[in-house]
Amino acid sequence: MVELLVAMALLSLVMLGLVTAMRSFAQTETRIDDRIRRDEDFRVTEQFLRTVLGAMAPRATRSAPGGPRQVAFSGSGDELQWIGVMPARHGAGGLYRFRLFVAPGESGQPGALVLEFAPLTNFDAPLESGPGQSRVMVAAVTDVTFRYQDSTQGDAAWSSGWPSADRLPRRIGVQARTRTGIWPEIVVNVIPAVGPGIPSRTGSGSGPVIGPF
Repeated sequence: MVELLVAMALLSLVMLGLVTAMRSFAQTETRIDDRIRRDEDFRVTEQFLRTVLGAMAPRATRSAPGGPRQVAFSGSGDELQWIGVMPARHGAGGLYRFRLFVAPGESGQPGALVLEFAPLTNFDAPLESGPGQSRVMVAAVTDVTFRYQDSTQGDAAWSSGWPSADRLPRRIGVQARTRTGIWPEIVVNVIPAVGPGIPSRTGSGSGPVIGPF
């Protein structure tokens, strides 16, 4: 009887160890799956944002006769608006109005980094002409930071807002903080897109321009 009790106690210890190991393996697998899913979400988001942010159109906005030239671009520390090229594989292609911002969550919940976009049909309309379609870039966002680097200085410092109305920034940085951690910052080199009506580098004529101002 004593031997049977000892054997049952040892068997119970072995079963307890097996259950604990299986639970640990399941938790590890879940954490690995979550990490893979987050990495894949970041990869897809990064590729798309690099595509749409990297091909901005420095289209001049309508201004008073004789007034300074202004580009249809607006950048602050928490929102970004511009005119750029939508890749054909993601939509109809061509020039679009874009707005990248953080949409607040409901009842104190984290928000989301959202991209609004609409085809550019009225070239004289302001950037704030109303939303079109939208897509969530990053969910469960607690904070997003936009940074800008001047296009006229190679070693320019980064700023939280874009102060120049006559040109696009040379680089744009986007970093998101979520409930699960901080995403690596996405830094995009802005190359003005080629298209009709885009002023030349010297500001004379209406030919296209390739490369930063």
